[in-house]
Amino acid sequence: HPADEPRVGWVEGTAILVAVLAVVFTNAINDYQKEAQFKKLNAKKEDRVVKLLRGGKEKQINISEINVGDILLLEPGDILSVDALFIDGHNLACDESSATGESDTMKKTTDDKGDCFILSGSKVLEGVARVVVIAVGEHSFFGKTMMSMRDTGTEVTPLQAKLDILAEQIAKLGFAAAVTMLIVLIIKYFITASLQPEFPPGADIAAAIISIVIQAITIIVVAVPEGLPMAVTMALAFATTQMLKDNNLVRVLAACETMGNATAVCSDKTGTLTQNKMTVVEGSLAEKTFSKADDAKNWYKEVDKNVSELLFESIAINSTAFEGKDEKGQDAFVGSKTECALLGLTKGLGYDHEKTRHNTKKVKVYPFASQRKTMTTVIEINDGSAKTTEKAKCRVHTKGASEIVLSSCTQYIDEKGNVHKLDQEATTKFENVINEYAEKALRTITLAYKDLSDAQVKKMSDDEPPLDNLVVIGIVGIMDPLRPGVVESVQAFRNAGVFVRMITGDNLTTAKAIARNAGIFTKGGVALTGPEFRELSREEQMKIVPRLQVLARSSPTDKTIVVDCLQKQDQVVGMTGDGTNDGPALKMADVGFSMGIAGTEVAKEASDIILMDDNFNSILKALKWGRAVNDGVRKFL
Repeated sequence: HPADEPRVGWVEGTAILVAVLAVVFTNAINDYQKEAQFKKLNAKKEDRVVKLLRGGKEKQINISEINVGDILLLEPGDILSVDALFIDGHNLACDESSATGESDTMKKTTDDKGDCFILSGSKVLEGVARVVVIAVGEHSFFGKTMMSMRDTGTEVTPLQAKLDILAEQIAKLGFAAAVTMLIVLIIKYFITASLQPEFPPGADIAAAIISIVIQAITIIVVAVPEGLPMAVTMALAFATTQMLKDNNLVRVLAACETMGNATAVCSDKTGTLTQNKMTVVEGSLAEKTFSKADDAKNWYKEVDKNVSELLFESIAINSTAFEGKDEKGQDAFVGSKTECALLGLTKGLGYDHEKTRHNTKKVKVYPFASQRKTMTTVIEINDGSAKTTEKAKCRVHTKGASEIVLSSCTQYIDEKGNVHKLDQEATTKFENVINEYAEKALRTITLAYKDLSDAQVKKMSDDEPPLDNLVVIGIVGIMDPLRPGVVESVQAFRNAGVFVRMITGDNLTTAKAIARNAGIFTKGGVALTGPEFRELSREEQMKIVPRLQVLARSSPTDKTIVVDCLQKQDQVVGMTGDGTNDGPALKMADVGFSMGIAGTEVAKEASDIILMDDNFNSILKALKWGRAVNDGVRKFL
């Protein structure tokens, strides 16, 4: 450098070092924050409650507070986080494939030939049971497996993998361009040099070649998009953080980007579109009716005491809900919202369901199953049981989907406790009640019973409930109002080019009424029941799915059929689900949404995003953030 100028040779090298350090530290800090964020997300995912017995009472506690010796209460959909021993229960069947690799369903029993061990990580497929905890945390089977996987790295998301391929292609193109330019410039230099009067000396040639090589290297450095993965990761990390604030717990990073491309959303009704705060508002029980919740007390005075006792016994015994504490620590019923509504009716009439449960021995329990849409409990009749016109050893109590239970009935009971034949006139009367409630967007539940002799008890199946020759007790209408903002969200989805469909277990009339109120069921749309949809040929299903807006009385199988049909038509599908049997549909959908509150652990494991508030409006926020990620990546590219 000239003697009268400062030394500036160090500036270029220092600038390069600063740039390298800036990129390295940005990536390192982002990776650290991302890891910290995922630790928080995983901690939130594991922050769930379980039901157990303590001090002789049913309670809900955090999963981290389970101790060896606790008595856990298992229901379909639960995933065990502890090792346990089967004590007693009904038809308990577990999927232990995650632990043993065997796909066979394992029946649990205390028989000598049976299996009474339940491994952590097992999924409860059916039945109910009480089990005693024998190992927790890192001492359990699942815990030992998780400890052994602690050092494994995180997988690259599909979006990142695609962008890595793109970055590699850009780098190869840049390298090819640099080599081409290097060759062209060298040829040009020597041709130009040969045309001059004097050929340049070796030192000049070397300086010129070095200059050309530096230009080529510059092109390679500029072409390699080392900032692309960092930009995408930052966009995804920011989006998932914001989505968590909007009550969306993202389990799979790529789900953000995929949701941005969604063209169809298939949503459950109960708890997602509606508030899942159910109350019995109307009833037609033992030939007497009430049209407001407050009028139930008048009904109670009008019917015979044995009739009301029979109804209360049916509600108290044929239920898994119990009285405990809600999220705010206030006294409330915990469990199925439908069962909570029924128990709320009995409590309002001064009935003590706990006393009945304590004094009644259950012979068999057939838990609610989406295939049959009923729950049935068989009890031994004792001196404290409700009195009926027949004398028998056992009694069957059933509740469930109105038309399904009604079709299994051959008699009905009146306000005096007398049993009458269910002729065509009486059947039509009950069907009109069901339709009347359904048109008011009420969920209808039919309650029925029958007394069994010793011979009939011995003939009972372990798998299928005795749903024949039942006696109708009555029908109740349960209100579950729409969530605030659902109508606006449905319209926003429609404006964004996303088609919303409602899939529900309710009957068709109720489903259409609610879908119409929510703005989902519109003119030109199609509403079908699950059985009707399944009876269609594959070609007919593919034709009708684009216009299908409501699918009532659906089963989990129907969800997978709908998803498959839409994906075959190049639709990007978002699916919501909360039950164990929703797992396949959630896995099959491009983005699976499970319910953080009402969802089973199987559904959560199968999903990509967990709705922490079970709210349909949160799906719209997920769509917005998904599109924000897409827009950000597109702008960067």
